[in-house]
Amino acid sequence: MSTRATTKSRAIKRAAVFAAVAIASASVPFAANAARVPNAAAKPKQGGDITVGIFDQVLTTCYTPNVPNSALGVLKSVMEGLVEKKEDGTFVPFLAESFSNSADFKTWTIKLRSGIKYSNGEDLNAANVVLNLNALAGNLYLAASAKKSTAYDHTAGSGIPFTANLKSVTAVDAMTVQMDLWTAQVDWLDTLYASGRFFMRSSSSIASKDECVGGSVGTGPFKFEKVSATEVKVVRNPNYWRKDASGTQLPYLNSITFKYVEQPTQRLNGLKSGSLDAAQFASAGEVKQIVSVRESSKLGSIDSADSFYPTFWLNQGIEPFNNKNARLAFAHAWDAATYYKLRNCFKGKCVGNIPTSIVGPKNVMYNKAGYLKTDIKKSQQYQKAYRDETGKDLTVELTATMSAESLANAKAVQQILKKAGIASTINQEDGATQVAKAFPGAAAAASGKLNPYQAYPVLLFEGTGTGFILPFISPNVFKEPGNLSTTVKTPLLAVVGMALNVTRHADTALASLVWDAKADITSARPTKLKAVTKYLQENAVVVPTPTLAYTFGFSSKLQGYSKFKLASGGLGIPMTNAGINWTGVYVTK
Repeated sequence: MSTRATTKSRAIKRAAVFAAVAIASASVPFAANAARVPNAAAKPKQGGDITVGIFDQVLTTCYTPNVPNSALGVLKSVMEGLVEKKEDGTFVPFLAESFSNSADFKTWTIKLRSGIKYSNGEDLNAANVVLNLNALAGNLYLAASAKKSTAYDHTAGSGIPFTANLKSVTAVDAMTVQMDLWTAQVDWLDTLYASGRFFMRSSSSIASKDECVGGSVGTGPFKFEKVSATEVKVVRNPNYWRKDASGTQLPYLNSITFKYVEQPTQRLNGLKSGSLDAAQFASAGEVKQIVSVRESSKLGSIDSADSFYPTFWLNQGIEPFNNKNARLAFAHAWDAATYYKLRNCFKGKCVGNIPTSIVGPKNVMYNKAGYLKTDIKKSQQYQKAYRDETGKDLTVELTATMSAESLANAKAVQQILKKAGIASTINQEDGATQVAKAFPGAAAAASGKLNPYQAYPVLLFEGTGTGFILPFISPNVFKEPGNLSTTVKTPLLAVVGMALNVTRHADTALASLVWDAKADITSARPTKLKAVTKYLQENAVVVPTPTLAYTFGFSSKLQGYSKFKLASGGLGIPMTNAGINWTGVYVTK
């Protein structure tokens, strides 16, 4: 549940801010989900094999470790979820036909679409969905572990703490599933969506570690033919359950080969030379390549909405950020406007925005109150307080992936911190390794292997809602009031419940605010959520960086990527951090 890790002092504060804002205002705006489609009038046709460049390794097709952004898009070509998001952010049924909730928001019922099969011929039915939800929630893993069996260890992922509120799941009939929650949750559908990460897998994939890891079977338009960390090939699922408006069986493409190409210049060159038919880019250090794609008359492109809000997660479980003065010193040293100028702009064109809160204006948690602005004098005062308390100068270890652009991001952060007097070093690891360490599976969390990074830059906050926000700022999702999992299931969950707590905080005041807002089903909920934001900001629990956007570039021979048509009607979000939906993409020549 993470993304490729990327990092994002001022010389004179006002001048730097003015310069960055001036560049932003002079830039050519990148509209939300804007698309350029050459030869858009061409009609869809079946056939074609394409190659796509992505920036993340695919370490598994199973539950753990988590796959980041572009690797997630690979999995989504094969597996699908119960619900999907419309363009306006509302949830609609996908594999589900309908859903409903009780008046107290503690019981949710899903009716499944009939006639859907997995690519191996298994039926999608209530029994299978119950099995899937029990696997996600860790019930299969816990039951096997109680018998000293490792049969379901492969299912023990971060879905366990993420679905902590799921009390039980039962099949009402052959096609209807009921989910009972420990506490009221108005955004339970957001949890089932999990930023597009909660898929339904065949029963055989849940039972078999080898199948789950090396080629999970889904209901999606494609199926896995070859899986390695650096190259994945998916081929057309001839029995896919969807057809287009004219009755043609979907998908159109015969196959897609996804290749891991870490360096953005190589992805861009591959796209221009024709060795890649499509390639994904992120604005965190890849603006030059995004601009080049958008300015090319020979390429098509689509951009995500400006709805991704990356932040530094300051680790309170280890030095130096177990000290509040250190966190406040970092927050006041950080200059998002200067960083934006350095890393989000190229030739007067900028991608993303300078933050004014930890989330964007369209998110229900948006609040400027408590937002800590760049102030070197205050930073130095907090550095002195830290030095007086600990006898040490404040130094920070930053994190970067192995790509040149990610390293450049970290070096830009270094420059900003240095101007405030904070020394820093850079630790480079590949992004997939970082995600596995920062978001440990159940077994790793149970053994105490929690996030080891001091200031982990990661995208967790997104969209307009809270379903993919609140779980990460709860100190322990299994200790929320009303959740009896540690008593009813196993005390082990008390440790596993910390796996999503990337800051590793144990702040009881923050916990109270988060839990109260999460369980509220009244009109007071938005106000409570804004109070959470204020606390996070004024206490430097997380520190926001410029907003993040994603772009996919395409060969002119490809079409069908600008719209994601939903099974329930209407349009889904065509471009996200995971890329596009490949169901309707086709080759024109």
